[in-house]
Amino acid sequence: MGCSGSRPCLSSPCAATRREEALKQHQALSQELVSLRGELAW
Repeated sequence: MGCSGSRPCLSSPCAATRREEALKQHQALSQELVSLRGELAW
């Protein structure tokens, strides 16, 4: 049984994958924010 794209799947594998992707995106954005803050400090 696959996940439908119409609404978020709440099964454990899907939720874990979405969480992992969100965490990666959060880390990337945090790193970018640190970089931008560094540029503003100069």
